[in-house]
Amino acid sequence: MIRRRRRPAAGSLEELASETSELVGRLLQENRTLKAENQALKQEVDRLSHAWEEIRRLARMAPRKRRSRNSGR
Repeated sequence: MIRRRRRPAAGSLEELASETSELVGRLLQENRTLKAENQALKQEVDRLSHAWEEIRRLARMAPRKRRSRNSGR
């Protein structure tokens, strides 16, 4: 359970504004960090998708062994 810290009732508006500003700054930094991580992950997905397409293309081109019709005997 998340509990809020009790504050003295005499907390000033200036303290509240300062704390709010600090929290907003932390949120903005976290947002920038997450955006950078998302971009890196998107690039990795693009790279891997391209690699898988290349593997599929090569697999289609690869010569295949011919099975004999009497392979069950």
